[in-house]
Amino acid sequence: MTIVRRDVRHGWIGAVETARVVSDDDDGLLTWTAVGSEVMHRTTLAGAPIRKMALAEREATPTMLSPAQWRETSILVLTVPGQSHSTWWFFGADGGFLGWYVNLEAPGRRWAGGMDITDHALDIWVEPDRTWAWKDEDELAERTGHPRYWTVEEGEAIRAAGRGVVPAIEAGRFPFDGSLTSFKPDPRWKPTKLPADWDHPPTTKLPADWDHPPTT
Repeated sequence: MTIVRRDVRHGWIGAVETARVVSDDDDGLLTWTAVGSEVMHRTTLAGAPIRKMALAEREATPTMLSPAQWRETSILVLTVPGQSHSTWWFFGADGGFLGWYVNLEAPGRRWAGGMDITDHALDIWVEPDRTWAWKDEDELAERTGHPRYWTVEEGEAIRAAGRGVVPAIEAGRFPFDGSLTSFKPDPRWKPTKLPADWDHPPTTKLPADWDHPPTT
């Protein structure tokens, strides 16, 4: 089964990844996104990616969702109900395990076509030997206090959620205990494609004072 995992904020879709459901049970939703899987990433109207664009420039630039492919690595993603992060296993072109990625985000919201999350900018990269480092601290700082993102107090809560994962990393507890690091996809699995309802309207609404919507 193919689903979409979407980054949604204030009723707008910021990014879409397609994924194959590996398992879905009380332990969470586990999905696989292979190299070549279809995605939608936000770009300028000329097609330039905005991922690393400064926030002020991004807000002044009309954008749109553009089709692309997931490149270079394949990933397993575990999303556990109620948790403020998801855990990603990264695999290289040869199938070797590269490391874990802790994506800090609002707890996932399910809908018929998949999972919506709201990304919280800050992440943690974990090497196979479980040494770890923060990622994108500059993006967290840039957005903290901004009326369209989170308050100072909420920014502190985001970092605290990340710190809450660290003991499991350092102790080698699940999911950082080696589970799934030898995962091999079924050789019959093809890269996933965007389903027809990938752009189903999110349930959250746009605030009335947001005056510069991106083009979708």
